[in-house]
Amino acid sequence: MEPVLLVKDHQDVLAITFQDMVKYHGREFIGGVALAFKLLELAFSQLSPAEPPAREKFAILIGVQGPGIIDGLEMVTRAKSRAAMLVDPQTASTKAAPDAADGCGGRYYFEITYHHRQRIYSLKHGLLPAEFITLAYKTHDGTLTAAEATRLALLKEEIAGFLLSRPAAALFDVMEVPQPE
Repeated sequence: MEPVLLVKDHQDVLAITFQDMVKYHGREFIGGVALAFKLLELAFSQLSPAEPPAREKFAILIGVQGPGIIDGLEMVTRAKSRAAMLVDPQTASTKAAPDAADGCGGRYYFEITYHHRQRIYSLKHGLLPAEFITLAYKTHDGTLTAAEATRLALLKEEIAGFLLSRPAAALFDVMEVPQPE
């Protein structure tokens, strides 16, 4: 059975699968969609373990200009459309998270706040192949060849498959932010 994210939307509980997220975003940045799915899978289990979380209670800061990640997080939480998502590579630039392939100096760094609870997540170092980062940077400087573009598309699919095959907790370093007294 395909994993599912359960999220409250007012009085309804929505069941969202990875394939639903792909239908929303497409396959161009499928690795980012997979990363968003696994990130939310972990965040939901930690920030709202007893029940499906409510969409309207999320605020998210992400340190990467990743269209697949942004769309995945938006589809499930609606944080972007509610002006509760901040995409800020500058804030993430000093964090101990892996470099992102966004061409903006971003990092795979995420702050997720749910109601009054917050966790900081960063993708574990060494999970993404160096070849992916190298080829992705070439898309930003305009030096990517046709053969490299084909290879990059394949790598994105492989990365998505890799991420989806792993337990979410094995993919991210997590830091709980203490709640004010």
